[in-house]
Amino acid sequence: MSDEQTSGALTPSRDAALARPDFPFARVARRLGIDPAGAVVTLRDDDRARAAIAEAARAYLEADDARRAGRSPSTPIALDPDFPTGVGMALVGAAVLWDARELVPRIALRVAKDHYEDGADELAASYIALVQESVDPGESSSDDASAWAAQSLLVAVLQRSGDPAQADEIARDLAAHGIPLDLWRGDDPTLPDDSMAWHGGAFVGGIPPRRDERSLSFEDVHDYMNTLLSDMRREQEAEGDDSGT
Repeated sequence: MSDEQTSGALTPSRDAALARPDFPFARVARRLGIDPAGAVVTLRDDDRARAAIAEAARAYLEADDARRAGRSPSTPIALDPDFPTGVGMALVGAAVLWDARELVPRIALRVAKDHYEDGADELAASYIALVQESVDPGESSSDDASAWAAQSLLVAVLQRSGDPAQADEIARDLAAHGIPLDLWRGDDPTLPDDSMAWHGGAFVGGIPPRRDERSLSFEDVHDYMNTLLSDMRREQEAEGDDSGT
């Protein structure tokens, strides 16, 4: 995937989003751990916004590691009522919006796993696509592992909700590249020494379509980001009404 293709695939119009009169700067800032008083300035500064997203991503992964290990994390991000899945979706959406592409694979993989475990196979497939479309084959061993883990999770999704023949084809491809079929179950998957680098061939014949027959890709995260912003705006308006009574 070329830089031009990547930019077009991963980045919705950030300027257009920030220019919306109803963009909830304070709400997004709180989600990212930014002082709401400086939200407008910080979120309009791409470098500062990406740094805040990276820090929020680090905090999310640490809290999610604790949760998956059976501990009860008490950090602010872990106490968010939408933690873990909703917080992960929001962070992926922010990483896409601000083009922090390197933050997408690990978080999107965890979100995909959460959705699969909750029985939401269409959403799981959407985030599997995000993991793999954000990885350049061979650039990073950890990203390769995330991409292959997403591929192994896709087998489970297809076995339950898709085409079993397609699941078998992908499973055979995993075996041919030395990838364990249960790689997705690891919190931070690591490739075996004899496995091959991610080949970039994410989907054999494409992911099953949504029920509305739209393709599953970054548009789904853009849709979620729009929904998140709308929800934040409604909450902000409700708080304004409460303070005025």
